[in-house]
Amino acid sequence: MWRIMVVEDEQPILDLHTRLLEKYAPFQVVASFQSPIEAFKEIPKLELDALLLDIEMPKMTGLELAEKLVKEGIDVPIIFSTAYSQYAVEAFRVQALDYILKPMTPNTVKQIDERLQKYYGKQISKIQSEKLKVHLYDDPFVKKGDHLVKWPTRVTEELFYYFLLQDGNICSKWRIIDDIWPNLDEKRSLANLYNTIYRMRQLFAELEVPIVIERVNNGYLMKTNQAIEVDYNKSQEDNLLESKGYLWVYGFEVNK
Repeated sequence: MWRIMVVEDEQPILDLHTRLLEKYAPFQVVASFQSPIEAFKEIPKLELDALLLDIEMPKMTGLELAEKLVKEGIDVPIIFSTAYSQYAVEAFRVQALDYILKPMTPNTVKQIDERLQKYYGKQISKIQSEKLKVHLYDDPFVKKGDHLVKWPTRVTEELFYYFLLQDGNICSKWRIIDDIWPNLDEKRSLANLYNTIYRMRQLFAELEVPIVIERVNNGYLMKTNQAIEVDYNKSQEDNLLESKGYLWVYGFEVNK
């Protein structure tokens, strides 16, 4: 069951979208607002899997609300709804998960459900996907088949190794920030963490590997679901991820 908030300034559309979401896919609309300002106050208090935001709203647009959430480091994927397609490019600049034209239809709702399943790593292909092959020493790399994984940013790759080496343990978001963004202020660090996890989930979906990054209280847990094969072979002189230069790696011991 997906826990979702709907923000839409037109009451008839708000009612329609709420009804369609709960009727045609496993959604629970835990809150709905006509005012984006009121919604912004409530979002941090709720455990949400997604936000459905109208773009054209008075006083604060959906895009402005999304930008504020990113700056606050609030990790909730956003689906925009609008009657006008010209906002698409702008929407994806604020890490939108999807973009739909309103009013929604039952088919649109099912597509959103599938998109969330893929994003959260819960939709696994019937055909067994190739595992990611990870080498941690000498010249570290991550491959799928014969191809190196192309990371969207350097810090996305770093956070992947960080989660992988936690061996299935929950990582406190504050510890992650201290280790990877030690010199940034709290709000900027949280925004960076949220954006990086968003990119990781998008990448795993594109690679079609069932790796899941879950929010757990004030932290994150990466579940590999047997989709990663780690090569621990090394010579006596090799150090863990040495060529990457990650400061948090020094003194780190790998549990095989």
